[in-house]
Amino acid sequence: MKVRGLAANSGLALAGDVASKVGALLVLLLAARLFSVEEFAVVATALACAGLLATVLDLGAGTLITRDGTKSAESRGALFRGLLEARGPLAVVLLLGGPLVGVWVGGPLTALAVVALSLSGALALSVLGLYRSCRDIVPEALQKLAAAILAVTSVVLSGIYAPRAEVLIGALALTMLLSLLPLVLHTPGIADLSVAASPLTALRRAAPIGLLALATVAYYRSGTIALAALADARETAAFSVAASLAFGLLMLPNAITTALLPRLSLEGDIGQLVACARRALVWTLAIAVPLAVVAAVVGPFAIPLLLGSTYAHAGLPFAVLCIGIPLIAASGVIGTTLLALGHLRALGVQVGCSLLVNIVALALLVPPLGSVGAAVATGVCEVAGLVLLLRAVRRALPGFVPTGLLVAGGRVEASGASPP
Repeated sequence: MKVRGLAANSGLALAGDVASKVGALLVLLLAARLFSVEEFAVVATALACAGLLATVLDLGAGTLITRDGTKSAESRGALFRGLLEARGPLAVVLLLGGPLVGVWVGGPLTALAVVALSLSGALALSVLGLYRSCRDIVPEALQKLAAAILAVTSVVLSGIYAPRAEVLIGALALTMLLSLLPLVLHTPGIADLSVAASPLTALRRAAPIGLLALATVAYYRSGTIALAALADARETAAFSVAASLAFGLLMLPNAITTALLPRLSLEGDIGQLVACARRALVWTLAIAVPLAVVAAVVGPFAIPLLLGSTYAHAGLPFAVLCIGIPLIAASGVIGTTLLALGHLRALGVQVGCSLLVNIVALALLVPPLGSVGAAVATGVCEVAGLVLLLRAVRRALPGFVPTGLLVAGGRVEASGASPP
């Protein structure tokens, strides 16, 4: 495989992320059009649960392989195989327990489809980690494009012939596996799988990263799940549309952080590392700020045109969520830099506190405000998280964050708002 630079891989990551996010967005928009509101709410909740379970099954494997597999084909192959063996029992438990939970909640087939989608998603994270560690994002971009095309085809066929949640979720699991097949078959060409790392040792190395990722994904999915539990199908569906559109805007800044981790992990000079990470932060904010402003203004008018008057009330939570886009983008670059340096404790504090703030805010705001309350809770959580990251990176890497952001973080602290 060809080793590519940060700029080239960022462009490729953007292309793949555009395909993935646009595909996911089309799946939700088409499902909103073709399914009933009640059935669409089930689809949105099932996708949120599948995302959480995929992160549980991944348990940090994809990120650890990306970071530590850059050394050699032997290191990435040993990690990949060892982590597969370590997580096998967890996958078996999920396969057996998922349908039982489905019987309890009244949807065994939907639960089984969610398990299948989460297993395929976890496999994707590990396989793509292998290719990212080679510092060539071309295979990932092609896989995401293929997965997006297959997913959109699935939702159209499901919507026409069988507009039910279990059918669509099961079809999405199958399309993910089909898109991964060429990469899985080519794995021996980029990784030496003859020797496996100790499963327990590999799991201990991956678990802290996995717990961070789990808390992060739980935060992103918590709004939909909280609305499913505390509100009605209409509010759940509205927030799902708003969140999918708003978080889809992160594809541009996410492209930078996707290529940034393996690049920083190989950097031995701290000065060069700081310079590279700081450039990435500046470019990320330059993209995210105007993008969020334009989307917040245009979105409330565009959503009813796309989905009809049924989803017109999704415009306000979408605009609120857009406020958090630059905060999420900045946090992503700073968090990636701390991860490359191995500062997992600071990241753990940030993610744990952010999730706690989010859960409390959801409990307080969702019952009276519905989807708007879930959006506000997201913004509150992002402010808290960014303040914590600014403090952590100021201690770890003085001079990394542009002065304006440090001043903003200092003002938040000086105003009396301390980290939760």
